Amino acid sequence: MQKQEPAAEKILVIEDDYDLQQILQKLLSIHGYQVLTAVTGAQGIDLFSRNGRDLSAVILDLTLPDADGENLLVEFQHALPDIPVIITSGMAAPEQHRRLQAAGAKAILIKPFELQKLVKTITSHSK
Repeated sequence: MQKQEPAAEKILVIEDDYDLQQILQKLLSIHGYQVLTAVTGAQGIDLFSRNGRDLSAVILDLTLPDADGENLLVEFQHALPDIPVIITSGMAAPEQHRRLQAAGAKAILIKPFELQKLVKTITSHSK
């Protein structure tokens, strides 16, 4: 009987910057993750609702064209509080950092961030 390989951990990346999204997808795939991508909040909500229980983590851009990342964080944490959400942002004021952490963000990475830092953050927080 052949031993089955375990399924790759699934990461949802919600990022409206297409180039960054592609870099993140390639990097995470190289590290063995199965990556789902969304460029809008609506796509992210759809993918989260269909795959939420199978997700190991969500990487969520704070500023999306159709949604506020902070509101999505609250929605995701309300639905499935065990799924770690890592926020990425071009900037975030200290007060916003406190709100995001209080809402359940496991980490906040300010762009540009080191890609290896993202991988370490996912590894330390994924379920």
